[in-house]
Amino acid sequence: MKKFILLIGDIALLYASLALTLWIRYGELSHELWQKHLVPFTIVFSIWLIVFFINGLYEISKVTNDFKFYGNLIQNLITNGLLSMIFFYLILGRLGQLRPQTVLLILIVIFAILFLIWRKIFYNLISSSTLSNNLALIGINHESLLLIEEVSTKPQLGYKLKLIINPDYSEVPQKYQLVPISRDIANLKDQLIKYKINTVVTTNNPKYGPEVARYLFESIDLKIKYFNLTDFYEKITGKIPLTALERHWFLDNISKKNSSWFLLVKRIIDIFFSLFFGLIYLIFLPLIALLIKLESPGPIIYTQKRVGLGGKIFTVYKLRSMVQNAEKDGAKWAEHGDSRVTHIGRFIRKSRIDEAPQFFNILKGDMSFVGPRPERPEFVEELKKSITFYNERHLVKPGLTGWAQINFPYGSSVEDAKQKLSFDLFYIKNQSTALDISIILKTINTVFNVTLGR
Repeated sequence: MKKFILLIGDIALLYASLALTLWIRYGELSHELWQKHLVPFTIVFSIWLIVFFINGLYEISKVTNDFKFYGNLIQNLITNGLLSMIFFYLILGRLGQLRPQTVLLILIVIFAILFLIWRKIFYNLISSSTLSNNLALIGINHESLLLIEEVSTKPQLGYKLKLIINPDYSEVPQKYQLVPISRDIANLKDQLIKYKINTVVTTNNPKYGPEVARYLFESIDLKIKYFNLTDFYEKITGKIPLTALERHWFLDNISKKNSSWFLLVKRIIDIFFSLFFGLIYLIFLPLIALLIKLESPGPIIYTQKRVGLGGKIFTVYKLRSMVQNAEKDGAKWAEHGDSRVTHIGRFIRKSRIDEAPQFFNILKGDMSFVGPRPERPEFVEELKKSITFYNERHLVKPGLTGWAQINFPYGSSVEDAKQKLSFDLFYIKNQSTALDISIILKTINTVFNVTLGR
């Protein structure tokens, strides 16, 4: 609902800004003048909204009140201004259509002012105690502490922790003891009423699960929203808490996925995007190949073994970003500032251009455009020993990009692999055509920003 309100607010501001701009520019707002500008600016506004989306401006967890967020807003406005000029002067201008130089300039200024004010108001509204949901947490464990941290540091999520019920006397860190803590589960309903609770999250603790369920059932008339911790944590973070997972979670959430229709559409998208971007990549391949060759002797493209769907080993293709014989002492993770990476290699790795030959893997069917990134067999064997359910990321085809890649920076440790797995499992559970297209758009944006040095 919050995302919808944010989107509707932006759309209303765009058209209000256009109306105000036309009135300032022409001293009137006639029906004829409005109709003349409506269609071309509707196209432009659609582009603007897509740019806002792929840059995360509709992700509530990223709606903050700091300079970084407002800097991102301004950067998006500049990008949209440039795209608008391209549309009006390189496309419509060549057709002898509308070329609203002054109107566009005034519009950008007016919308920028209104947009920044609107986003400030929206942040204050969703962060205010008046509109926040009062949250009660039943049970303390590692995952619930992570949840408390997430809620307390991100008021824009719209939750205020009002009560902790700790029936098994688990230790609560000092910094969270400002919140009322109760061990009295028997009087749960009275406490929910006292603190005006409208959202309850319960940990998956078998020791007091039936007892909690009984007292929650007695409170059913309060019309409170109930969540188990795993589902609520997923809802506000976009990832799955690994230490809370059990086998039944996969049976409940994964076994019903991958309908034949979804897989068919996904395969069509894979073929379309790999052919489209593959042809673009071929245009720049000679230049990239020359730069690789000039800096370091050796092959331009190299191959590696990776683990795919169902644990099947396949050969992946990449542009060489390291010096020749970089792994003569065996496979190891690339690290930040790795001396084996060449200068051109740093650029193509950061911009993900080194992965471009994998369009061929997608066409072959070894990979999909979107999915968990495939790892090397040596690393998979190591990580399976350290991370429970790590092998379950192979329930779907690996991808050229994925949910983990747009939400988590490059990692080179077991802890990083855990974080990426939590995002991968979120994708596997929630995979859909809409989510795939969203990930592709955000990946394109990442490549575009890195290529331009932003």
